Amino acid sequence: MDETDTEIVDRVLSGETDAFEQLVNRHQRLLYDLSFRLTGDAAEAEDIAQAAFIKMFSNLSSYKKELAFKNWAYTITLNIARNRLKRKALLRFLPLGIFSPANDGEDARVQEPVEAGSSPDARLAAKDMRSSLESAISALPEELKTSFVLYHLHKNPVKDISETLGISPNAVNIRVFKARERLAKELGPKYPEQFN
Repeated sequence: MDETDTEIVDRVLSGETDAFEQLVNRHQRLLYDLSFRLTGDAAEAEDIAQAAFIKMFSNLSSYKKELAFKNWAYTITLNIARNRLKRKALLRFLPLGIFSPANDGEDARVQEPVEAGSSPDARLAAKDMRSSLESAISALPEELKTSFVLYHLHKNPVKDISETLGISPNAVNIRVFKARERLAKELGPKYPEQFN
């Protein structure tokens, strides 16, 4: 049976510092993906994820074990990303595809499934809608975008997002609702079948 994050943290704190690599391996993809969605820059996302792991390692003794380690890692990553975004005013393109674990660290995206026998026109229309959705998500205010990405794309429960962002579960639900509402308002006229 795999060790829990908390058990690994205990090992690191008891002197087995090499065990921290297990936490990095478990969480680096999600933290990179979150950073990339917020910055739109692969190199910046790598720097943010690396800075987050350095900060986590340095502050591991302050980790509260009643919280999920993943939520603590998200919080640190979000704070670093926000600080960099403020400093550099970065708000760019946010692709929706989450990296596939099978890619083993390769910078390749999961391809959207294409229905067998779908026409080139249908594939082009799907690509156009995806591009419009990506642009609309990137234009959301940061607090709506963050909640939307964590909930819909990273599939986190509202309770975990609430802990990560330091807001109530109700506030998370409101932000996700507002994000969906804005996306539907912007994309509904162009794609009525999908957004109305």
